[in-house]
Amino acid sequence: MVAANRIVGGLEILAPAAPTHGGVLAPPALELVADLTRRFGGRVEELLARRRERQARFDADRRVEITGPVDRKMIINALNSGANDFMADFEDSNAPTWDNVVEGQLNLSDAVDGSIRYVQPGSGKVYTLGPRVATLMVRPRGWHLPEKHVRLEGRPVPASLFDFGLFFFHNARKLISRGTGPYFYLPKMQSHLEARLWNDVFVRART
Repeated sequence: MVAANRIVGGLEILAPAAPTHGGVLAPPALELVADLTRRFGGRVEELLARRRERQARFDADRRVEITGPVDRKMIINALNSGANDFMADFEDSNAPTWDNVVEGQLNLSDAVDGSIRYVQPGSGKVYTLGPRVATLMVRPRGWHLPEKHVRLEGRPVPASLFDFGLFFFHNARKLISRGTGPYFYLPKMQSHLEARLWNDVFVRART
């Protein structure tokens, strides 16, 4: 074992070298490392400094989002969580039974009103909204899902339009009057045409 703190190829080696390291740490190889470091080391440091500055900007604007189903207790806890946003999910995290879907809409309307309240069975613990709540986003179900409990002219209504339409009708004006708005997370779109369809839905709902 060769001792540390030695100069090889112009570089100070601070770690001990085993006999097998000699080929890797040959002086010509280390001279190349030294030459590259002299030429480009300063630029590496500048780029790393820019990375740190950029990350600091990201950190200053970092947002935390929480998501979950539209049951009453979840909505209250999520809005009180300290996150920036709560995505109330009618899609993957919500079992789309008729009761869950309709009760979820009632729960969200109460949340928008600020009157939502939940009493824990057994313990009697009461859950209400705190003074600072997350911004509410609603995730309607995707285009591929029907609402089998509602039909128009014999055909199931798209679940996305059912979820969006009910929430928008009951809550959009109230949210806008408070300086916020109805925000939506649109799941599982697979083309610009599907995004364009949502845009047309938004425009129609506003008229």
